[in-house]
Amino acid sequence: MQFEKNLNSERKICIYLDQFAISDMVELETESNWEEIKKLLIELKENDKIFCPLSPEHYLETSQKDIEKARIHDEFLNNLSNGFSFKPELFITSQLISSKIRKNNITLKTYLYENINNVFSKEENYKTFKKSNEKLAELLTEATSDINQIRTIVPNQNIEPKTKRTMIKAMNSLRANSFIQRLEDLLKNDNIIIRGDQIGKTEVPNWIDLIIDQLLKKHKFKKKEVIKLIAEFKANGFSNIPTLNISTTLQSYMSIYSKKEHSNDHIDLMRISTGLPISDILLTDKKRKAELIESELGKKYKTKIFAGTKSDLNELIIELNKIKTAHNNVYN
Repeated sequence: MQFEKNLNSERKICIYLDQFAISDMVELETESNWEEIKKLLIELKENDKIFCPLSPEHYLETSQKDIEKARIHDEFLNNLSNGFSFKPELFITSQLISSKIRKNNITLKTYLYENINNVFSKEENYKTFKKSNEKLAELLTEATSDINQIRTIVPNQNIEPKTKRTMIKAMNSLRANSFIQRLEDLLKNDNIIIRGDQIGKTEVPNWIDLIIDQLLKKHKFKKKEVIKLIAEFKANGFSNIPTLNISTTLQSYMSIYSKKEHSNDHIDLMRISTGLPISDILLTDKKRKAELIESELGKKYKTKIFAGTKSDLNELIIELNKIKTAHNNVYN
């Protein structure tokens, strides 16, 4: 199965917007590059040349605002989304694994829901996401507290690039081996019990076990397919499963580079692992951009990556104008 960037036959450009970009465009206070970017995005969407999908992380982060501001932000992105919203990472990952093993095509429906409109128009939806965001932030803060304490004791040493690459490769391999071990446990025991990972006082389902459970229950994986998946991971690690490849690589970079982890870092990982593979353009923060460039993940998935710096925003305006010009040439 060959992954194709352009999964939509109409060849609309997919642009993934980080939350800071949405906020800067909605909450314009003075003239800035964001004002021009906003106008270009709206014009390109109205001309049916782009779409900017919604995401679960958008709802989580937007719910931090009061309900009226949250609705304004949601309406703005909803207009640009053309009704598309990314599915949760678990659903996408299990579908990608199933498609790889069964040699099925990957389509927009692998990644996206359709016809999603104005979720925050209902107050109960806003309250649900607000509560979920508060709980997630609490869990992520607890999950990173121990490693952050260690980092205050052990200084972040300068590491040679070659050594960094070796460390990241080793970390990624360890995560793939953990998945392989659980698949082998499944073959041995004919079933799998979802383990609980303790985070502070809270127990959460183990991520690997959740994916395997999804493969068994939703995708009806049989023994021969589990064996094929073990062989795939042993031969290639996660390199052929985009969400796993991206999230494990960025987690490894975070382990090496970050002096301190924050809950928003992990939300970034969720956003990028689902958004990067099908996006032509992706906006993220400066740190994540640097990691995506150094790891060559942007190159692998053929995504143009921009941060919120002035120079990057100027380049983004040029890129959006190229799309606009190409559209005008078609109809002139």
